[in-house]
Amino acid sequence: MSFLIKNKIIFLLALVIADQASKAVAIKNLILDQSVSVIPYFDLTLVFNTGVAFSLFSGGGDLGRWILVFLVLLVLLYLVYVLFKENLNNFESLSLLLILSGGIGNLLDRTFRGYVVDFIHLYYENYSFYIFNFADTYITIGVIIYIIGMIYQYKSKGNENQAS
Repeated sequence: MSFLIKNKIIFLLALVIADQASKAVAIKNLILDQSVSVIPYFDLTLVFNTGVAFSLFSGGGDLGRWILVFLVLLVLLYLVYVLFKENLNNFESLSLLLILSGGIGNLLDRTFRGYVVDFIHLYYENYSFYIFNFADTYITIGVIIYIIGMIYQYKSKGNENQAS
């Protein structure tokens, strides 16, 4: 993992490129709102999401789009600052790299397309999970790693306090 942490920019660019390439392939090969079954419980379904996570605030129009772009940009700039200026452990660095790359991938979509390209659709029987993309996955995994890292640190400090 330390290779990834030492090469933050390369790792970040690789994830953003993978996200953008997957979206380009989806746009080229899928028809909007039609599903292609890959395996049971997994379809490829192209949708254009004008909202934020889980299509929230999708009716905001152009003004809402640019407000969202601006707010996300501010958050991403803060994450860049923390990632490159703060002394982070491996959990924190990896989680912020994932969250930042996912945020950049979706910000590029929202800025240049006006919507985020989503195409991964997981479901089970009548339950359908939201349609998402690689960038969303990066963000989710990054948050999970961050939470696990915090729990690990908390438990480590608790064990140190009990030992003394």
